[in-house]
Amino acid sequence: CCEKTLEVMRNSQDVLLTILEVLLHDPLYEWSVPAGKSTQKNNTLSNSQNEVNTLAERALMRLQQKLQGLEEGVAMSTEGQVNLLIQQARDPNNLCRIYAGWQPYL
Repeated sequence: CCEKTLEVMRNSQDVLLTILEVLLHDPLYEWSVPAGKSTQKNNTLSNSQNEVNTLAERALMRLQQKLQGLEEGVAMSTEGQVNLLIQQARDPNNLCRIYAGWQPYL
C-alpha cells in the first residue's frame, strides 16, 4: 500500500508541486502572521517574510527531491524509499522529538 501511494505521488509530482508553489506565493499568507509580529516595523516584517519564503522554498525543493526518489543525493527505488521512511519513523531519536499529545505509545 505504501509503495503504491508513493508511486502515485511520484507520477503526479507536477500537479502536487504546482499546488504547493501556489500556496508558497499566496498573498493571504500575511493573515497568519502572529499578533506580536504585526506590531513590528514594516522592514522587519518584510525581512521575516523573506526568511519564511526561503524556508518554504527549501522545503518545496526537498519535497521535489523526495518525489524524484532522491535521499541524501542517492536515487532510490520506490520500495527502498518506503523502507527508509519506515526506518526513520521507528527511529527512537526521531520518536523522542514527537509532539507528546500525539501519544504514539498507545
